[in-house]
Amino acid sequence: MRVAFLANKFFDPSRPGSWSGLPFFIRRALEDAGVETDVIGCEDSRRAACWMQFFYWRLMHRKRYLRYCHEGLLQGYARQIQRRLALHPRVDAVFSVSTWLLAFLQTELPTVLYTDACFSAMVGFYESFSNLAPCSIFEGHQAEQMALNRCSRIIYSTHWAARTAQEYYDVDPAKIRVVFYGGGLHDPPELEDISKLIRARDLTSCHLLLVGVDWHRKGADIAVHAAETLQTRGCNARLTIVGCRPPRPVRLPPFVEVIPFIDKGREEGRRQLHEIYKRSHFFILPSRAEASGVVFSEAAAYGLPALAADVGGISSVIINGVNGRLFSPAANGREYADYILSVTTDPGRYRALASRSLKEAATRLSWKVSGPKMAEILSELVAARADANPAANANFGTEPLRKS
Repeated sequence: MRVAFLANKFFDPSRPGSWSGLPFFIRRALEDAGVETDVIGCEDSRRAACWMQFFYWRLMHRKRYLRYCHEGLLQGYARQIQRRLALHPRVDAVFSVSTWLLAFLQTELPTVLYTDACFSAMVGFYESFSNLAPCSIFEGHQAEQMALNRCSRIIYSTHWAARTAQEYYDVDPAKIRVVFYGGGLHDPPELEDISKLIRARDLTSCHLLLVGVDWHRKGADIAVHAAETLQTRGCNARLTIVGCRPPRPVRLPPFVEVIPFIDKGREEGRRQLHEIYKRSHFFILPSRAEASGVVFSEAAAYGLPALAADVGGISSVIINGVNGRLFSPAANGREYADYILSVTTDPGRYRALASRSLKEAATRLSWKVSGPKMAEILSELVAARADANPAANANFGTEPLRKS
């Protein structure tokens, strides 16, 4: 089976740094599951029109204009993809991690979307989707509904994403599947190695780890407060923050280490991150907004119980008492510290929690699990199309598009 994996500069499966590495790891998971992939790329068009709208709404109305859901831009994507699909006659299905690339696409091939949230769930949730221009809200909803209409299957990474899509859009529930994201690890550790590590962890200290690129949204300030509280209560606590810097004039205590950037595309960076995960006891991410979070799957791969705010789709990934603990979005660092102390003062309880976290990586939060599930969904669609039309061919991409 061969699929066309759609891509643009935001969703590039050839770059591990593109969109948290998700296109890269999803494509690799498909290929590991026996699915051949042809990357069908497209480039931005209508740039001048997009930027004119952006500056108009920003300067005249103090509103945020979403350039990437501009109707003309999305129509341009569709035209490019259709032309390039015609050069790949052996393709059996179309696969995309973005609704933007599917909104205006015309094809007879089965089409699958795999994403972590619908447009409506993001509006007002993430800062980058707040204070939007009215035309961006209209175009975003229009593109989302059109893409969902065109999909044969819609795979979401959390139950929250699946539920919100059904609440806001007209979508057949029979199309929807939930397949969890794996982690952004090029070489995940062996389960037996981490199992031994869990048994050997020294609980006389407590090393917390936060990985994220947005200090405020990821709740790094709350994590720092948790570490400070642990210190005042006599716990030898350390906090490592990877991926962002504190805003000025924030000054951090000496037991908080900040590593602004680690390049996971390089062997040296992967080794550094591997060592940081290995020496940690808990993964902490008190996010104020989060759709899914591949870092929770990474934490599970190292047997790290995950501590996070109950926002967005996190409750699908973290199960209380199984692979971590969810807190109220209003919780402060003291509440996280209270829980950490209650667990670390009982070594048996901690090791059981860490072992269950590792089991979640083996059975649910791994590309080795998710890849075959995606492949199975694609195989069912391709087989159903072949049964319905044995003479099906690649005469696709010829339908005219509506002009903008």
